[in-house]
Amino acid sequence: MLSSVSRRNLADPDYEPTDEDLVELAHEAFAGVREANEAALTRMRAAIATERRAAQERMRARGASQT
Repeated sequence: MLSSVSRRNLADPDYEPTDEDLVELAHEAFAGVREANEAALTRMRAAIATERRAAQERMRARGASQT
């Protein structure tokens, strides 16, 4: 569903958005950003954990081969 601001011609130089319009635009512009950020952090943390385990395995393998 389009918001009341979305239905307005924002390219019209004579259009002056109200403070409420600007708040609504900001909410629309950043909708989903928090969720996307959390998802990216979750993926990054999982990748770091995977790489950490792989590095630990390599270190154990080197230690075992040097004895």
